[in-house]
Amino acid sequence: MINDLRIHLSIIMYMFGCFSIMIYNVFVIYRKKRRSKTMKKNTTRWINGICQLFDANDATISPKNRRHLIRTLTHVEELIAFSHALCFVNLEYSKDIYKKYMSMLVERKVFLSLTHVYKKKKNEEQAYFAHFISQHPSVAKNKEGICKNTIDTMVSFTVNSDIYCRVNVLKALCRLGDMQGIVSVLQFYSDKPTFIHHKLLAEDLYGFAGDKEGLALELWDKHKLWNDNITLGIITFIAMFSGGFRTAFLPILQSQSVSADIRLALIRYYKEYNFEQAQPILQEYLNQTENYDFAIEAASSLSAYPGLSTTYALNTALESENWYVQYNAVSSLVELGAYPDSFSNNGQCRDSNVLQMIDYKLSHANEKYVNASENII
Repeated sequence: MINDLRIHLSIIMYMFGCFSIMIYNVFVIYRKKRRSKTMKKNTTRWINGICQLFDANDATISPKNRRHLIRTLTHVEELIAFSHALCFVNLEYSKDIYKKYMSMLVERKVFLSLTHVYKKKKNEEQAYFAHFISQHPSVAKNKEGICKNTIDTMVSFTVNSDIYCRVNVLKALCRLGDMQGIVSVLQFYSDKPTFIHHKLLAEDLYGFAGDKEGLALELWDKHKLWNDNITLGIITFIAMFSGGFRTAFLPILQSQSVSADIRLALIRYYKEYNFEQAQPILQEYLNQTENYDFAIEAASSLSAYPGLSTTYALNTALESENWYVQYNAVSSLVELGAYPDSFSNNGQCRDSNVLQMIDYKLSHANEKYVNASENII
């Protein structure tokens, strides 16, 4: 009797849990649709307001309209709708009207006032405000250039902020092309126990609206002041567009005191940007057995350095105890077109894995050659 009661009670609780989850999901779907509908309605209202403003003979933002803008845009939902409206006007309606409206917002210092308002708000709201600036950077500029007060306030957002706010502030500063603001934020990230992934950092820096080469030089001059994660982000950023740091990076590649992640990034850099002086260093890393990550990356990067010494080094790497070193060595030899000579003595390899990789790579290379020949014909 008691067991039957327990079974029935368990079934009832299970059904109640399932029913609760269903009700919750229905509520979430309803709320999401309602918010989406409200967002579309607000976006349409902003678009109509902007268009009506320019339908008048003397289009201008009156003091009353300015107060309304500041009061309304302090709410993130309205700021999102306003951003969507601006994107529509710029992309679908008239770029000229968009530029004029941006100039009017700057002239009336609407976003300078909003910046101080959002300084007192939560991280999530500050993060979106920074995202808005990154989408529409012209609102933070004036006739003299970038508004310094706006920059200083946005830099202050990074204090006690979360990852979203940090990334968006840096993105906004990059889109504004403010080199000094970027340096200040990176210095803050380095001084505080603040982590931002080096790939995110590099992507934000790559969006810099100015001289990327000049920014890279400025950041590299200061890299010794910052932690390894920031330095790694700067190297990743530079590798995205510039081969002008091959000489500057070479001593770092040779230094055993530099962190492994930085040296691995530099090994990859010298694959993208061929540098004769780096070849013997890459061959030394190919022989690394204490940390096979170096040998793996070096085996791949040497594909950019044709020559007898490279072919010999890669042939030696075929006998490595690490499968990935073997695979990259085979790939590089095939890419260099060195396989007719280098694979002639492949019977001396330690195991059949290398032979299988050679067969696979050769057949794959032959298929590419045949397909290319057919396309030419």
